[in-house]
Amino acid sequence: MARPPRPERKSELLEQILDFLLDKTLADLTFRSLADGLGISSYVLVYHFGNREALVSEIIRGIESRFDPYGPGADRLSVDGLILWARAVFEHSLDHRGRHLQRLEFEAAVQDVVAPQPRGNSATGYLAWCRFLTVWLEHEGVPADEAAVLGRTFVAALTGVLYDYVIFGDRPAVTASFEKLVDAFIRELSASRAPLG
Repeated sequence: MARPPRPERKSELLEQILDFLLDKTLADLTFRSLADGLGISSYVLVYHFGNREALVSEIIRGIESRFDPYGPGADRLSVDGLILWARAVFEHSLDHRGRHLQRLEFEAAVQDVVAPQPRGNSATGYLAWCRFLTVWLEHEGVPADEAAVLGRTFVAALTGVLYDYVIFGDRPAVTASFEKLVDAFIRELSASRAPLG
């Protein structure tokens, strides 16, 4: 009788896999190369992840989970609280590991565009950020249609800033861009709020 998978072992493996991939691409990933790189049997990977597609989906989920600690309660933040929260999330992406995890996430998103059966993780995550910000903006008094546009615009612009960082690694430049983006967001928020009374 086979032993049931230990969830903690799978989580440990996933963290090791993410660290292993910091200087590699998803396109070149095979069970053999990964097993050799981690010093384990490819059977261990098959046992915990099933097949390559399931492994890549778990990798993407693992990459996205780096923001999980920032999620709970963020929808109830004040404007200042939201900006501090957004700054913390952004800063989390600017270390060496964050840059390369973001690169892998972008790679997965681009692969989905041409995949016969897209995984959809990146699109789902992107739209979740858009929905989160849209709902927050609506709570701040921005009409629903404007909130959807403003929320998606902010997420798209922030994604562009992160793409800039992945390509160039210029932390001061992207931090300045982020601050400009926040200033524009606050101005647009003030202009878009429904009048009281």
